[in-house]
Amino acid sequence: MLRGLGKGIQLLPGSPATLFVPWDDGYYVIDPGSSESRTKDIASVGKIKGVLLTHFHSDHVLAAKGLTSEEGIYAPIIEAGGVESIGLRRAISFGGYAPEGLIYHVKAVSVKVDHVFRPPHKIGPLEAIPLPGHNYGQVGYLTEDGLLYAADSLFGDKLLKSAGIPYYQNYREALETLRYLREHARDYRKIVPSHGPVVEGRRAEELLDFNIEVVEALPDKVMSTLISGGRTAEQITYKILGEEGAKITPSSIILSSVTVRSVLAHLYEEGKVSVEADERGLVWKLNM
Repeated sequence: MLRGLGKGIQLLPGSPATLFVPWDDGYYVIDPGSSESRTKDIASVGKIKGVLLTHFHSDHVLAAKGLTSEEGIYAPIIEAGGVESIGLRRAISFGGYAPEGLIYHVKAVSVKVDHVFRPPHKIGPLEAIPLPGHNYGQVGYLTEDGLLYAADSLFGDKLLKSAGIPYYQNYREALETLRYLREHARDYRKIVPSHGPVVEGRRAEELLDFNIEVVEALPDKVMSTLISGGRTAEQITYKILGEEGAKITPSSIILSSVTVRSVLAHLYEEGKVSVEADERGLVWKLNM
């Protein structure tokens, strides 16, 4: 069931949530979502002017496959390749070819992008703004009256607590994005995360503070696993997920280790860890 967010804007709940922004005689649809059945729900709302994607993850693009719109599909330039190529989408997380079902629980489909843009970029009543970190080219969409669809730049409390390690291609950029949103939280009428509650005012600040706290804690969590000796990125990931009480599966190790490698890379640049090669692979150690 659609939820009104004011000014004619509608939200179709889900994970991710889908936003409908009115323009002329139709709607711009942001991040259609993760099920083929959702395509029918979206199409029933009304005429679609265009489909706007925030990044290439399958749970955000799957329902776009069957939608018909006047203008077609928009995607930021860094993300467009992953929207169109399933292989590239998987390789960025896995490091190369990966079989279907190993990484994601959502079916992967290739979606043709009709319009590629560099943010910031104006599309009808919306401005695409860069929100990197979760993905390098991720964008959010800001309405003229200050409602921000923030994509996966922040997460709801429940997801953060259950995931153990949120997915970030670059955790440092993710932190910078969160700090930017926190600084400007009161400038937005509402903030709509893809996976979490719609927030505004003090509640938006609290949710952003919690996200910042989680991301800021990642380096110490990673380094604490190395106190007793060197570990591979997968071993570090396994240990942290276990300590956080998160579900441990091949998928969760693959995805969470992307974040862990990002943290290790920054720690390496700061001279806090070093890396060696042995039969286990790349082994990270604390610099004492």
